Amino acid sequence: MSVNIDLAFTVTGVADEPQAWAIVRALQELMYEEDIADQVTIGVAVDDAGSYFVSGDSDFPLGTSRFYLWQPHFEGVFAATVAAVAAGAEPQVRWGYPDEEY
Repeated sequence: MSVNIDLAFTVTGVADEPQAWAIVRALQELMYEEDIADQVTIGVAVDDAGSYFVSGDSDFPLGTSRFYLWQPHFEGVFAATVAAVAAGAEPQVRWGYPDEEY
């Protein structure tokens, strides 16, 4: 059985703009490997304190089969991908359940 899932994420603790873009490239590759690259938008922004961060979200709910298995896998590879590029950065993945929210 598949479910509709909203994906959103933020990576804070980014050192500078070049590191932020390196994280974006790494996460784009991860999204490609997970076969959701054309469904997720990723970008770089600056917060009120002048710190760079990376954020992204699904453009629409992702139809996911066996989400209970994929969720921990994705969260693990997401954290590992960020750590490989920016060891001090802090990744956060958030999930939404639109079928339950409407």
